[in-house]
Amino acid sequence: MITSFNIFVPVLMGSGASLRTGLKVRELGCRKVLVVYDKGIEAAGIAGTIVENIQNAGLETVCFDGVLPDPPDTMVEQAAEMARREQIDGIVAVGGGSSMDTAKAINVLMNNEPPIMRYFGVQKNLKPGVPMVFIPTTAGTGSEVTHMCVISCTSLGKKDSVVSPVCLGSLAILDPDLTLGLPPKMTAATGVDALAHAVESMTGGQANPLSDALAREAIRLIAKWLPIAYRDGSNLEARENMLLASMFAGMAFTNALVHLGHSIAHTLGASFHLPHGVACGVALPEVIEYAAKTEYKKVRMICECLGAEVEENASPEEIGAVARDALRALIKSVDIPNLQQLGIPLEDVLGVAPMVVADTGFALVPYRITAAKVAEMLRSAYSA
Repeated sequence: MITSFNIFVPVLMGSGASLRTGLKVRELGCRKVLVVYDKGIEAAGIAGTIVENIQNAGLETVCFDGVLPDPPDTMVEQAAEMARREQIDGIVAVGGGSSMDTAKAINVLMNNEPPIMRYFGVQKNLKPGVPMVFIPTTAGTGSEVTHMCVISCTSLGKKDSVVSPVCLGSLAILDPDLTLGLPPKMTAATGVDALAHAVESMTGGQANPLSDALAREAIRLIAKWLPIAYRDGSNLEARENMLLASMFAGMAFTNALVHLGHSIAHTLGASFHLPHGVACGVALPEVIEYAAKTEYKKVRMICECLGAEVEENASPEEIGAVARDALRALIKSVDIPNLQQLGIPLEDVLGVAPMVVADTGFALVPYRITAAKVAEMLRSAYSA
């Protein structure tokens, strides 16, 4: 089999690494940088510290503090207009996936005409933007090492992605100190997002040896450290290992992409306004059980990474059942609610099945299934 691997972003990692932001941005040749973050990062004092650090390196800063969850196209276009007007020559994004997605979309529009929706899909010929530095404060999206951004199209009422080298950062700075204040619910949701990236990238249509290796290590780390980080948010070792796991999972799905689990998550998120990590977790065990029919060797590996024993002569169905139960136990250990607990009527949940099979990520499923089968999986997950 002929396959290709993506080259990743350089990474600076460790406690206090964010205190080198200004120095690293200056090394990239920047003189005037746009710092992108949301109101929560500002209130936590993280944004101010990073801005001051950049300024102490002799650089000028322009701040955009209006990042919104599931970044809308109208917001990123306004931010890009400001960036062009200010003639910035670098971008620093601080925060979760929304901050990094916003920064990437701004970069796309630095030298390419808006609107951003013109560039949804895979883009190989965009004009380059400016150097970008990503500083994640959550351990989930892995966006600091991916070459894509997810944007909400307000006119169409759905999310879509820009996939381009213009979305790739020049440097990722992983400082576990910045994640110590992350609340338990956010820790759980972002951790399950990373888990979904890893297990789906292993079982989809573009998996390869590199993505498999990265995904396996991500799953091992998440299984060990997510419950600890959830129970004790001040555990620096747990926080550091979760950042590492999130990055590995991001690298894995950059190479292999995700499939049915994220098609379900995108649809549930858009329909019922669920946090992305929660939406990823509610049906992930059923998705991997389904994948075991053809990807039983990979699913057996997932079981091993989760510490779940599988009989040597187990059938694909038995392997799938073990994986389902192990994933469900891990997800429940960090109190991710099921769809029934979220208060969504069962008939409404089942009604989104046709939208799931219409999602772009559905093209990468291990084998084709009908909307009726998706509905059956959602019914199984509903109160599990």
